[in-house]
Amino acid sequence: MSDVINPSLQWLNAHPNLAGLATFIISAAESVAVIGTIVPGTIVMMGIGALIGAGVIPLWSTLVWAILGAILGDGISYWVGYYCKDRIRQIWPFRTNPHLLATGERFFIKYGGMSVFIGRFVGPVRALIPVVAGMLRMQPARFTIANITSAFLWAPAYLLPGIIIGAASLELSPDIAIHAISVVFLWGLFFVFCAWLTYQILKLISSRLHRMLNWTWVKLLQSPKLQFVTRLLRHHDPLKSPGQLVLAFYFLVAFMAFIALATTVYAAGSGHLTINNIFFYLFRSLRSEGGDQVAVWLTMLGEKKVVFTSLLAGCLWFIYKRNWHIALHSAALAILASASIFVLKIFIHSTRPWGIAHGPETFSFPSGHTTLATVFYFGFVLLLIRISHEKWRKLLLSLACLLVICISVSRIYLGAHWFTDVLGGWLLASCVLLFTNLSFQRYACNTQQLKNGLWANLIALILSASVFHHFYAEKFLTNYAEVNWPITTVDTAAWWNQSVDNLPRFRAGRIGTAAEILNLQWLGDLDKIHAFLTGEGWQSPTKIDLSDILFRVADISSDNHLPLVSPLYFDQSPTLVLTKSIDKRLIVLRLWRANVRMTDNTNPLWVGTVGYVPRTYNWLLPAKRKSNLALAAHELFNMITPDYKMKIIALMVSNEDKNFHQQILLIKQNP
Repeated sequence: MSDVINPSLQWLNAHPNLAGLATFIISAAESVAVIGTIVPGTIVMMGIGALIGAGVIPLWSTLVWAILGAILGDGISYWVGYYCKDRIRQIWPFRTNPHLLATGERFFIKYGGMSVFIGRFVGPVRALIPVVAGMLRMQPARFTIANITSAFLWAPAYLLPGIIIGAASLELSPDIAIHAISVVFLWGLFFVFCAWLTYQILKLISSRLHRMLNWTWVKLLQSPKLQFVTRLLRHHDPLKSPGQLVLAFYFLVAFMAFIALATTVYAAGSGHLTINNIFFYLFRSLRSEGGDQVAVWLTMLGEKKVVFTSLLAGCLWFIYKRNWHIALHSAALAILASASIFVLKIFIHSTRPWGIAHGPETFSFPSGHTTLATVFYFGFVLLLIRISHEKWRKLLLSLACLLVICISVSRIYLGAHWFTDVLGGWLLASCVLLFTNLSFQRYACNTQQLKNGLWANLIALILSASVFHHFYAEKFLTNYAEVNWPITTVDTAAWWNQSVDNLPRFRAGRIGTAAEILNLQWLGDLDKIHAFLTGEGWQSPTKIDLSDILFRVADISSDNHLPLVSPLYFDQSPTLVLTKSIDKRLIVLRLWRANVRMTDNTNPLWVGTVGYVPRTYNWLLPAKRKSNLALAAHELFNMITPDYKMKIIALMVSNEDKNFHQQILLIKQNP
């Protein structure tokens, strides 16, 4: 195989002007039935990506040719299958290897229309699915949509590994490049394996659970004393009645989980739970102007005015059509959800997080937005799948799940709720949905009226969300604006002697825990500080490039490269970052504006860290960071000017019931 691949790549290297055409032919051939099983397209595409990364051939034009080739190749296979139909079974190699088409047919039947999209990324069936789709008379329009969308993802995915390899070959020596890429590949493979293993375990648990509940249903039917449970949980279709027991079991699990969570929040308080503080600090560190606008738009989709307007429209339609069954259960969803939220907020009495300008005045647990959004959007989809083909059900449920998660995350991002509030909203909504669904499925519903009612829901949702966003978006942005951390006031003498306890000692990480001791405090003008340090040999670090990323990720001399993620102090990136090399080791100095105001000095106080850059990994475990100032003043600065006064003091600092002997370098401008 290498006798074919190597000359091909060498030819592309020598004729970069023809790379686009060659890529088009290779990607098309790799997607055509029969030919795709012979052409080593995956390896060649990776080789083309390596040439792109090395700068030999252009990126965007080659990518476009790869996409077009993939679309054409699958299109040819589809139309061959469409016109030949069952006659293709008599054509070589399918005549002598009938299992090939059988494999493709099983895959297509299992995944339906999505098989064209999924199959492009699955090696054994990639070249077979289009021809099978044509044989089984998949609609041309549906095939074309799946073909084009999958090609736009397939081409970058297959070229990306090669692009990384090619770019790494320019930045690193060959042996280091191979090591770096191997580490990245192994980590990626490890995460894929973990995801697959988790999915298989959950699938096995679900299968065993359903089998056990089906057995329980049979026993309930046979028991004279417990047979009433089967009548209570009956389904309008007797064959589906055992499924009601499954729903009842999930309802009990969700209800008990909610009670346990509510009890914990009531007893401990939301602000004292570690998981809440982790998410609170994490999302404060991620906030941005653009992110706030997206979060506000999402959170409005869970506003009670928007949700209730849509529910009301659907309910009125069903009342107009005298479909009392659907109208009653639509109203039940709204009433049960809103009443539960109202009662529980008063009973749990959980205060909201601080940190936003004008937060909601109601209590925090559970999240009303999360509960209403989960009830409405999942309820909408559960009704929609009753009139949809079975192959669309997973997609519809996935979309509803994604939308609900986005709305829920927006509440934590904006600082309106704790994580436990959102979790409680999910559990409460699950209880409401499962309870209502158990009742709803006791009787059949008119699918035609259901379809029209869902259209009324959707139109009302779009109109109400648009109107609400138009009138309230700016107000929401103002109300959810982030409030700065409180400022401490102290005089210069108390700071210089470190005689007060409320001075900053630690830099909190992105999850709120003390990540690093602040071993540098500097009182002075930032421009003068920067001029002094550059005169002492400190330099501004270069912008992080691919070389730095590979060195840090693969732990190859990573202590000579800055970390990829900037450390934060009070949700802010460092104002000043400078580096210096001492004995071939990189030290880094970072300064942040302290939340401290001097009563007798107009110069601001800057706090920071100075020390050696830590390694990224140590045998796949995070390296321990040294917090002590292990560098002497003459190593940091070549000369002490009369403009500044410096001293190093030793303090005992405490964190999480642990005491540290810490050296702190204090610097101030002389008057």
